[in-house]
Amino acid sequence: MTDRVIIPLPGIGTLDLSREEYEAALRPLHPTASVAATTPAATLVTARVIAESMSLPVSCVYEYAKAGRIPCVRAGKHVRFDAAAVRAALGALTVGRG
Repeated sequence: MTDRVIIPLPGIGTLDLSREEYEAALRPLHPTASVAATTPAATLVTARVIAESMSLPVSCVYEYAKAGRIPCVRAGKHVRFDAAAVRAALGALTVGRG
């Protein structure tokens, strides 16, 4: 059985990650690369992937994106998310609320 890390997100729910996912989220993508320099096709995921990884309904992911609470990329009617940027944005929301 793998270790799980459960992070409470006030007003949102909880973020349930495996130990490996948690440690990967803490590591930079590349020591000399910025997030903007990564190739978008390799890092963008659907709202369903974000919802499943954060134990949220897909509708919440779309609502947060529409409200500007999490970053997204729109291409026509399609919406995609950078999972690391979403985790960072939700972390900033959690830290900001005392």
